[in-house]
Amino acid sequence: MLSPIEELKIQAKKHHKAQSNEPDAALSSGHPPRLKDSQLVIARKYGFRHWDHAREVLQGKVCRDYGTFWYKPQCSALLNLWCSSYKEAGLQQKNHGGFILPYKNQFLVVEQYYLELLGVDSRDENWPALNFDWCSGDTVKRQQLALQRIRNG
Repeated sequence: MLSPIEELKIQAKKHHKAQSNEPDAALSSGHPPRLKDSQLVIARKYGFRHWDHAREVLQGKVCRDYGTFWYKPQCSALLNLWCSSYKEAGLQQKNHGGFILPYKNQFLVVEQYYLELLGVDSRDENWPALNFDWCSGDTVKRQQLALQRIRNG
């Protein structure tokens, strides 16, 4: 199985190749495009500060800042429960149901429509196995859901 960070590496290599083929590629920065630059572009495209931040979050590590990976502007039209702590998100999920997702240093409890806008299947078998909580549980299952987000979102 391909991991989410491997998928981002593939996208970064494609971006790098496309940038390298541009006739004036070295003019803007004074040096030829580097793969490192393309990795930064791809990481930021998915809501991360930099490449190492993307790798840390997508490897399933507990973070102080998860970035905006689990958010798209289209999702702002939906009513979601925003929580300042993971504990609060857990209580809200217990009372209202839904899925727990991280957003920077906060947490959201969202419904299936939110996931659909991100290109993630709310009926995926990994969700019940994670107790509908992307922030904890089996890392491989979390990575499979993140890979859906990258591929479809």
